This record gives sequence, structure tokens and C-alpha cells, in this order.
Amino acid sequence: MPREKPVSEKPTPASKNPEMTTHDHEYAMEVSSLSTKRKTPVTPTKPSVPPNKVVVSNKSDAELSALTAAIEKLTARFDDFDGRLRENSVILANLTKITEVNAADIKDCKSKVHNLGKEVSVLRKENDDLRERVVEMERYKRRWNLKLQGLKEKTEENTRKEVLEIRSKMAPQHTSVLEMIVDTVHRLGRKETGRHRQIIIQFSMRHYRDIFWKVSKDARVCQEMGIFFKQDFCKADREARAAVWPKMEKARAAVQNVYYRGHIGYANGVRLSPD
Repeated sequence: MPREKPVSEKPTPASKNPEMTTHDHEYAMEVSSLSTKRKTPVTPTKPSVPPNKVVVSNKSDAELSALTAAIEKLTARFDDFDGRLRENSVILANLTKITEVNAADIKDCKSKVHNLGKEVSVLRKENDDLRERVVEMERYKRRWNLKLQGLKEKTEENTRKEVLEIRSKMAPQHTSVLEMIVDTVHRLGRKETGRHRQIIIQFSMRHYRDIFWKVSKDARVCQEMGIFFKQDFCKADREARAAVWPKMEKARAAVQNVYYRGHIGYANGVRLSPD
């Protein structure tokens, strides 16, 4: 079954409700009484300034001027920086071009140096070959010469005549041809006091040079005059003989067969190197 709705009771005013007394509203009366007794506080206010007496602060203007000057200075510095940056950009561009040109030049120089290195190697080899050929030519030419050492030097002497006389005593059978086979005779170097210079003898025919070279080793006239003949070597051969001479002496002390063949030294048929 449906439940019945309760009947709502309407509030009745106090006048109609005798049971509501005045003490039920005492709180309201007290509040109202307090509000009437409390005084409203007075807030002090600044006196109003007339419009014609408004004071403008000079400090704000000074700060504004300083700020404006700082901004202008900063702007000028930025403009100067921008100008310098543009100049640096131009300089950098020029440096880049110069660097590229230098790089190309360096590359070209490297190529040239490489080619020159090859040419130098070829020229060095050619130079060594030419030097060896020149030395060989000089060595070959000196085979027509003999040196005479020990003949005392006089103030006025006929060197050629004295040498021919010695030659005629060494090989009388060739006296008739001495004038033809002996070409040039002269002393070597500058004249010095107390020193007898060597004499170079140039033969026109090597055949006779070899004969006189062989005869001079046992010639009595050479022993009596204290003179001796020797071969004429070029500078390179003299240096080569001097470099191998210590080994020659050592081999000779060990009773070995030591001899020279040209500028080369041998000991018991073995070639000695200068090391």
C-alpha cells in the first residue's frame, strides 16, 4: 500500500504563537544594542594637493637621462661592433682567397720539387759517371809520365839537359832517340828555400816510358846520385794508396807478398780495401 505523505506544518508568526516569548530573541536585541553603542573609527586622510602644486621628481628625469645615454652608448657600441664584424668578414674572405692561392702554389711547388728530386738523382748519377770518367782520363794520361825525386835544385839549371844525361846513363842504347821520346821536363810547385822540388817527365811514347821505368829500379846512376823515379798518380789514386797503406805495412810485417797495382794494394794476391 502507498505510504501517506506527512502533512507539513506552516510556521506561525510570533503574534499568532503565544508560546514564543521575547526572551527567544534576546540575542538579536543585544547585537543591535552593541552596534548602536560602538563608534565608527575615523581614518586619517592626506590632505588633497591642489593640481597646480604637483611636484615632479628630478631624480626620475636623471635616471631616465642616464638610461637613455647608456642605451645610446650601447647602440653605438653595437654599431661599431657591426662595422668591425663586416670588416673582419671582408678580411676573412680575402684570407680565404689568399689561402686557396697559397695552397695551389704549395701544391705546384711540391710537384716541382718532386720532379726536381728526380732530376737531381739523374744529374747526381751523371755527375758521378762524369767524375769517374775524368779521373780515368787523367789516370790514363799520367801513364806517359814519370817523376824524378831527389835531384838537387840549382839556382840556374837546365832541367831537361840534366834529365836527358841521366837517362843516357841509364839506357845508353836509347841515347839517340832521347830528344824525340822525351817531351816536357820541369819541376813541380813553387820554389822554396831548403827544398828540392820534384821533376815531372812527360814521354811522347809510352813504350819508352815503361822501359825507363823498369830500368830505373836497378840503375847504378840512381843509387850513386841518391835519386829515384816513381809513377805519376792523380789525386784520387794518391788518396786511395794512402788509405790502404796501413794494411800494406801490417801485411808486410807478417811477411806477406805486398805490392801495388796502380792505385790498388794487394797482399798475397788479395786486394786490400781501405775500409
